[in-house]
Amino acid sequence: MSIRSLALVLAAALAGVPAFAQAPTQAAPKELPPAPAPSRPFQLASRTHYVLANGLQVNLLQYGTVPKVSIEIDEDAGKVNEDPHHIDLSAIAAELTGEGTTTRSGEQIARQAGDMGSSLSIQGDEYQSSFSMDVLSGSAAEAVSLLADVIEHPAFPAKDLERLRADHLRSRATSLANPGFLARQRFAEVMYGDQAYGRLLPTEAMLKSYTLDDVRGFYTANYGAQRTSIYVVGRFDDKAVRAAIDKSFGGWPRGPAAQSPVQTAGSGPKFAFVDQPGAAQSNVIFGIAVADVTSPDTTQLQVMNSLLGGSFGSRITSNIREQKGYTYSPRSGLSQGYGTNVWAENAAITTASTGPAIDEIVKEIKRLQDAPPTAAELGGIQRYEDGVFVLRNSSRQGILNNLSFVDFHHLSDDYLTGYVQRVDAVTPEQVQAMAKKYLDTAKMSLVVVGDPAIVKPQLSAYSGAAK
Repeated sequence: MSIRSLALVLAAALAGVPAFAQAPTQAAPKELPPAPAPSRPFQLASRTHYVLANGLQVNLLQYGTVPKVSIEIDEDAGKVNEDPHHIDLSAIAAELTGEGTTTRSGEQIARQAGDMGSSLSIQGDEYQSSFSMDVLSGSAAEAVSLLADVIEHPAFPAKDLERLRADHLRSRATSLANPGFLARQRFAEVMYGDQAYGRLLPTEAMLKSYTLDDVRGFYTANYGAQRTSIYVVGRFDDKAVRAAIDKSFGGWPRGPAAQSPVQTAGSGPKFAFVDQPGAAQSNVIFGIAVADVTSPDTTQLQVMNSLLGGSFGSRITSNIREQKGYTYSPRSGLSQGYGTNVWAENAAITTASTGPAIDEIVKEIKRLQDAPPTAAELGGIQRYEDGVFVLRNSSRQGILNNLSFVDFHHLSDDYLTGYVQRVDAVTPEQVQAMAKKYLDTAKMSLVVVGDPAIVKPQLSAYSGAAK
C-alpha cells in the first residue's frame, strides 16, 4: 500500500473516533521551499578529434574518475539507406556482424567481451548502426580491436540469420499488438509517407524473404571507413588507444561515400483513425512539423515544449492529468531528426474523454499563444531544463551520446557548452512567439487508435481533415 493510500485509510478510520475537547490551535504557516540555486554553466573537457587517412573520424575525451571507458562506433548505414522493399535489413545486417567474424565465432566474441567485464551492444537506427562496449580502462585497446574485427570482417553465419529473422518476426508481432506503437506507426506514415521515417516495420513477407546475399549486399554498399566515427569517453591510456585505433582501423578501405537523405515532414492537417473496438482508452498523437535542431529557434522551441507539455509540471499535463483526470501520462516532445523536426503531444486517454482531452490540448496551445507565461513559471521550467541537461551529461554514455548527436547534426561543441546559458536567456515573450510561429492547431495532424463507436463521434471537429 502506498504512503498516500495508507494516509487516506487512517484518515477514514479516525474520522469516526471521538476526540477529546481541546483548545483551538492556530495552524503553523506553511513553510516555503528554498529558492533554487542559480544555474551553473556546463563544463566539458575538450575532446581530441582527428581523421585517419581512410576518412575514419576519431573522437577521444577523458572524463570522470572511475577507471572505465565507453567506446562506440557509429556507422552511417541505417534505415534511410535501405531499399523500400527491404525494411529493417540495415538492422539485421548490423546485428549479424556480431555473430561471428572470419577469425572469431559468435561465442568467442561474447566470451572475449565477457572477459573484459562487458558485452557487445549493436543498435540499428534510421541513419546509423552503432556498435558499443563499456569496459575497464585497462581493456580499452583490446575492446577497440574486438569492435574493429566485428565491423570489418563479418562472417554472416547462415544459422544466425535464421535466428535473427525469427527474433524480428516476434518483435513485429509484439509491436502490432501494442496500441501505442500502432499510433506511432500511423503518425509516422501520416507525417513522412513513403520516406524512411515513415517505414517503421517490414511486412512479414519481407522478413521471410531476406537472404545472406541481401545482407552482404547491404553491407558492401554501406560499410567503410569514411562512413565511420569512433567515440572513446572515460579514463584511458591515450597513447595505447590511439595505437589500437590506428592498427585496427587504419587499413580498412574507405568504402562508399555517406548517403544521408533528409527526411521531410509533410504539412497538415491530416487525420487518421485506427479501429480498436472495445478499447478502454485511446492512444492519441497530435502534432506538426517545426524548425529542425540547426535553427536559431531550437533552444526557444525546447523551452516552449517543456513548458507546454514536455515536463511533468507542464501546462497540458497539469490540465488533462491533474485537473481533469483524462489521462495518466501525457507528454509532448520534439523528434529532432536529421533536417526535420516534429512537435507532438502523445497521450493514452480514457475512451469517453478522448475528444474533450484533445480540446483541452488545443486550448492550452492557444492560451500560450494569447499570453506569455509569467517569469516565475518560466523560471521553474528553465531550472528543470538545466537540471535535466546536466543529468544527461553526468555519465560516460551520456557525454558520448551528446557528442554523437552534435556531430550527426553538424553542430559544434558550443551547442553543449552553451546550452544552459541559452536556456536561461529565453524570455516569456519568446516562448509565446514560438507557440504562435509553429503551433498552428488548424494545420496539426491527428492520429487516434481507439474504439470507433465511442470515439469517432467525439472528433467531428478534427476528422474533417484530409485522410
